[in-house]
Amino acid sequence: MTNKSDPLVVLFDVKEQLGLNVDKELIEACYELQKSHQYDKDRTTLKKMKALVEAVLPKDDGDKLS
Repeated sequence: MTNKSDPLVVLFDVKEQLGLNVDKELIEACYELQKSHQYDKDRTTLKKMKALVEAVLPKDDGDKLS
């Protein structure tokens, strides 16, 4: 049984409702990264999140997430 208040379930529901083409594993990885580092004083989470997303984006010239 899934808990509808689980943030990950909500993210997947939003993905479905909006018809987004986002890899489920990417959503899970980003969620786990944020969850595991939410209380870190060292704010490197943004860099780690950017690296996760850029790893699955098609390779192109330039920085996609600037």
